Amino acid sequence: MNILCFGDSNTYGISPVDGKRFAADERWPSLLGIKLGAGYQVIEAGQPNRTLVNDPPFSGNKLGIKYLEPYLAAYHLDVIVIQLGTNDLKRRFALSAADIANALEALILDIKNYYRHRELPKIIILSPPAVYEVGAYKSIYAGANAKCGELKLAFSEVCAKQQALFLDLTSLATPCLQEGVHLTFESHKSIADHVLRLIVK
Repeated sequence: MNILCFGDSNTYGISPVDGKRFAADERWPSLLGIKLGAGYQVIEAGQPNRTLVNDPPFSGNKLGIKYLEPYLAAYHLDVIVIQLGTNDLKRRFALSAADIANALEALILDIKNYYRHRELPKIIILSPPAVYEVGAYKSIYAGANAKCGELKLAFSEVCAKQQALFLDLTSLATPCLQEGVHLTFESHKSIADHVLRLIVK
């Protein structure tokens, strides 16, 4: 079974402590693969700054919709796990929760269209975790915390409409209290455990 984990820096595994990447036995996609064991291949496709809606300035092509299709073409996928939306909350984009949720729905519809003549992989959507407006990210994410609850609800509604599985990260995983955006090691473990249950049940 092939499982694609497609997301941003919290899928890539950026540590809030030193900004480096967590080790393979610490970030949630790798942990998921370890927990699943033989017979499962987890494809890690996290990319810092990746968005659903915008190409971030000075960061090249990070837009989720543009960059997903090469993975669909390269692998026979059974499960697609998507963890996006946090970077879309940056103040400079001035997006509403509805804007971001509409982009998520467009991404899901793109996936369905790609597989219209083949069996559709199981789609699992992870809502963005909470964002704390602190430290170096305080101004970058100004107003993001207030949108997180709206975004969780909007993502849940999109998943119900599109028959995708939904996992609420705001109740399962939290960022570092001092850094505010990137998830702790404990949160990575929690995500791996909960995604595992959705895959094997």
